[in-house]
Amino acid sequence: MLDYTSIYILLLFLVFIAFAIYLFKNKYRPSKSSALKKSELIKSYEEGMINILRNYENDKEKLQLKKIEYLKKSSHELHNNIFFDANEAKDIIKKLASL
Repeated sequence: MLDYTSIYILLLFLVFIAFAIYLFKNKYRPSKSSALKKSELIKSYEEGMINILRNYENDKEKLQLKKIEYLKKSSHELHNNIFFDANEAKDIIKKLASL
């Protein structure tokens, strides 16, 4: 006859190991460096401006309004972001305005 207790203990042990591996994988993901985060943020702002330029390239008045709205919003977000100081934020806004 089989000893069901040892089978139950083995199954419980395997479930515990699988759960521990799942938790370990989710908990210890490598974090991004601040330089990488900054470059990704800058790239996302540039892509947003490029999308505005593409969407409104035929209507100059609407393009101007959307650009101004986007620059104001971006400026506010960049000045409130902990990764950027005031000078960096101004430089990024200048670069966005020149696109």
